[in-house]
Amino acid sequence: MNTDTLFLVALQSGLFLGLIHGINPCGHSWVVLAPFVAGDSSGRRVSVLTASFITGTTLGCLAIGLALGLLSTGLPDSVRAVTDVVTAGIIVLLGLILLVRPQLLHNHDHCHCGHEHCHSDHKHDRNDHAHSPLSARRSTAWGLAILGFVNMIVPCPTVAIMYSYALESGSAFRSMAVFGIYALSTGVALAGVIYAIFKVAGIMRRLQRPWVEPAIMRTAGLLTVAFGTYTLYGDFIS
Repeated sequence: MNTDTLFLVALQSGLFLGLIHGINPCGHSWVVLAPFVAGDSSGRRVSVLTASFITGTTLGCLAIGLALGLLSTGLPDSVRAVTDVVTAGIIVLLGLILLVRPQLLHNHDHCHCGHEHCHSDHKHDRNDHAHSPLSARRSTAWGLAILGFVNMIVPCPTVAIMYSYALESGSAFRSMAVFGIYALSTGVALAGVIYAIFKVAGIMRRLQRPWVEPAIMRTAGLLTVAFGTYTLYGDFIS
């Protein structure tokens, strides 16, 4: 397959999946950041904390891209050919899983009756609890940057395409570019969601309806299957 064509496909996929990653109510996106900023009335502080989290996420993406890109440059052509087919096959499998069982890879126990906000298990007494123990007042920009970095290092199904491309790219620069565009679009989408939460707190509840995450993950699965199939097709005709 033409490496330039594959690079452009990976960039476009990374851009789209980054937007999905940013708005998806899963444990890798705005749900992680929201508890830190939801109760803050200072727009400036919310902006700083959001930017810190996005910066950490971006650095995590670039670190992964650099590491995988450097690894791919040292792989012999024979090994890279096998790696291409294996990783593309895994990508197709992951995509099919996301289509058929979207909760399987992203099960974060979104239970609405057994978590700490269950109204039948406690009273909203103003004096005996703080409603946001992880509020922005007690968090720091450095802490959120580190959290964003670590959070990105933890594998997310939507990053599978970038992993696949990075391992067969043979270029640290191109690998970092794909992860970078993914991080950029994630940051834009995440910032938009946080801004909406800051303006309208009720949007968090609407985005966490049971049907939202499966629909988003099935969309990601469809794109993942398409990319994996395209990669396999290119490997066999080249």
